[in-house]
Amino acid sequence: MFPINVYTGGVVENGQMGSTYSKPPAFTYPAQDSMTFDELRQLVFRQTGINEEKNNLSISARWNAGTAGPYWFVLMPITDENVWRMIVDNTISGYTKWNMVELFVDSIPKGASLGTTPTKTAVPCVPDIQPGPSQCSNQFTPVRSKRVKKNSRREVKKTKRFDFVGANVANDSDKDNSGEEEDEEWQGEGEESDEDEDDLPLDFELPKYSARRSRDPPAPFFKDVPDMQSATADCQFSDGKGRPPEPVDASLYVGRLFSSLDHLKWVVLDYHIRENRMVVTDRASTKIYVLKCEQWPNCRWRLSAVPTGDGVSFRIRFIRGPHSCSNEEVRKDHRNLSSNFIAQMIRNMVREKLDTSPKDIQESVKKRYPFTLSYNKAWLAKQKAIAHLFGEWRESYTLLAPLFNAIQASNPGTKVNWWSDSTADPKVRLLRGVSWAFGPAIKGFSHCRPVIGIDSAILSGKYGGKLLFVVAYDGEGQLLPLAFSIVETENDESWYWFMYWLRKEVVGTRPLCVISDRQDYILRLFDQPDSGWCTGTGEAFHRYCSRYLCESFQAVFKKEELVDLVKWALKQNQPSKFQLGMTHILQANREAYNWLMKVGTKPFEESAYHVWTQCEDGGRRYGIMTTNGPECLNTIFKGICELPITAMVELTFHKSAKYFAERKEAASKIQIDNQLWSNKITAILGLRKDKASKHEITGYHFGTSIHEVKTKIEMVNSRQKGGVKHVVRLDQRSCDCQKPQLTGIPCSHMLAICAFGSFDISQFVDEAYSVGRLLATWVLQLHAFGSSEDWPEYTGIVYEPNGHNKKRGRRKRGKGSLGPVNRCSMCGQIGHNKKRCQRKIDYEGTSTSHTDVTEEGQVDIGLIQEG
Repeated sequence: MFPINVYTGGVVENGQMGSTYSKPPAFTYPAQDSMTFDELRQLVFRQTGINEEKNNLSISARWNAGTAGPYWFVLMPITDENVWRMIVDNTISGYTKWNMVELFVDSIPKGASLGTTPTKTAVPCVPDIQPGPSQCSNQFTPVRSKRVKKNSRREVKKTKRFDFVGANVANDSDKDNSGEEEDEEWQGEGEESDEDEDDLPLDFELPKYSARRSRDPPAPFFKDVPDMQSATADCQFSDGKGRPPEPVDASLYVGRLFSSLDHLKWVVLDYHIRENRMVVTDRASTKIYVLKCEQWPNCRWRLSAVPTGDGVSFRIRFIRGPHSCSNEEVRKDHRNLSSNFIAQMIRNMVREKLDTSPKDIQESVKKRYPFTLSYNKAWLAKQKAIAHLFGEWRESYTLLAPLFNAIQASNPGTKVNWWSDSTADPKVRLLRGVSWAFGPAIKGFSHCRPVIGIDSAILSGKYGGKLLFVVAYDGEGQLLPLAFSIVETENDESWYWFMYWLRKEVVGTRPLCVISDRQDYILRLFDQPDSGWCTGTGEAFHRYCSRYLCESFQAVFKKEELVDLVKWALKQNQPSKFQLGMTHILQANREAYNWLMKVGTKPFEESAYHVWTQCEDGGRRYGIMTTNGPECLNTIFKGICELPITAMVELTFHKSAKYFAERKEAASKIQIDNQLWSNKITAILGLRKDKASKHEITGYHFGTSIHEVKTKIEMVNSRQKGGVKHVVRLDQRSCDCQKPQLTGIPCSHMLAICAFGSFDISQFVDEAYSVGRLLATWVLQLHAFGSSEDWPEYTGIVYEPNGHNKKRGRRKRGKGSLGPVNRCSMCGQIGHNKKRCQRKIDYEGTSTSHTDVTEEGQVDIGLIQEG
């Protein structure tokens, strides 16, 4: 269904966006997609009250040609069903970038000549088009004006033409002078006859990325971002599923109208690929476009098309057929099935799902055409589709500095840091890295907990590299996208450069806890005194992601039971339970115990439990055990790593803008409800209050802050649980269970004391969880930076990509004089792999197959969990 606005009773005027109407619409009608032209005429007669017996209708559609800008409207007269179906199909598919059909209607007394709607000023109009044939017809003779061949005195003789591709009629190639006459018909009006050109390969010219940003409506991929400025607009022959819709009329006939030259090429190629035939471009100019069969002159099929009055659409002017060449040849691929053609076909598929794989593209093509697409062509087609949608990779670097300049102008406080090498031109530098943090994120972080997570992602675009990003956490535990960086490669130098800038320009000097994986170049960063993150000086506290730790542990020891024990032990709040878990790991496998003892240790340290366990953390990580935050952020920006660099920056901006708006709205609702704490903390406190009502106060000392609480004894799964005493120190906001110290949230034992002594629990909840701090995190919003026409003038340095990180195909394993080099991933030695590693053989010979039955004692994970 689509809306129709009908204007009548006024005149057409020329406005800033082309044709407009002097009066508001007479009526609006929700039309079905299947509405015919006759039904449209009856609707207009009925709704406007025009007398059908005395008047004819002159109906013109307000058509978005887009030639003078993203929106430029011209009039397109609707004379028959074919034109009406083209307008409906283009509107439904989104090609016109206008979600409704607008009709300008004028009544003309019968007997008068039909014309266009009167105008105050000149409005470009499409010439009248002769109706095409019906589906059952096989011939149509177009009305042509007489033309005289240049440098000749005789008049060109008119001959009957064959209209349909594949029409089952006799070929007139045996006529004496038919070839000479047809050549004249192929010449465009006013075209020089001596401009003979060689056969041109029929292909789409995908427009290159322009330095002028488009004002077009948001592309479907950014439909969740309200103010996204799309790089290009979509074409009408590619729907949301990435497959071109079937044409309303699959045949090619004289007079058929196409919305653009690309639309014409698409229909012709689509037909010939299906029919296993090939065509090439015979002539292409501003006045005519001619195609011919690849087997010319053995097969004399040709098609000629000319532009219409609006300068955008094309109509078929002449067809000679049918094909006389054979289409029985078995081919694995098709010449017309080029990467550019496929790029047009999959453009919406890629826009909706940026992580579309070449195999997905191969399957999509296979469903439509009887050919098998090569992997390389599918990969190349995706790169061209991305370049068409989001800009060329190299040209994208030219816009990078002006883009950041515009973002900083509209969002004060935004920080950008450049890392580049000089060139012979002082105004041009080779980019090695760029980091950025938006102003609202920098301000919002000051109200968050002093914890950040860092991670990286591989860039899979043309130039490769790494995307580094930092996230913080608000009072609800939601992510705050804090900073981003694009670097050539991930190493000590790039991480130092990024983190040093992050400390100086973004997060400030307060001590922070950083959660990351255990990559060597990240670990070495926290040992450098001048980095701003040295753990020895108290500037930062480094903690390991427990998920990465468990994955590394599993890669070495392979036992799921051991991994479950490690997961249980590292998340415990009480040191006694953690030691119990480590004891069971020791009993099950001593080598696994020794491996854990060495994790994170420095010289002269026996263990470093504080970097990977919660009970020894000291409350620095606020109970956040993993880097799932950065991983989730990577999911939010799914597909970003395949985009050109400017599109990556734009995507981080628009996704962040939408995210900030949603989080502010959610925080405002909590404030309206007069809550003191975030929803998550309120829910936790509610559960702990219910649990606290079952505790017994065994030691309450008036005048002191030291109290004792005993938990209720219960039977869970036939086991006794509870009956444990905990000492609560209100002055230190601590408890023996360590939950208040580790997370900043009172435990049930502390809440039991507060209820008994009528203490206000608010003083024991960390301020970072308050609604006021939550709203302050998101109160500042990101403001759109507009299109390039509105950007501030930029005259600074222009950055170009560094060719060192440009991808050059699939990596191949190098071979020396002695053949390939094998290195064991378990012991690091050369000459064998982990399957033949002696260390693994010794381990499998000494370890048991189950952790619950050993010679040294009984291990029961269920018992540990309930204890």
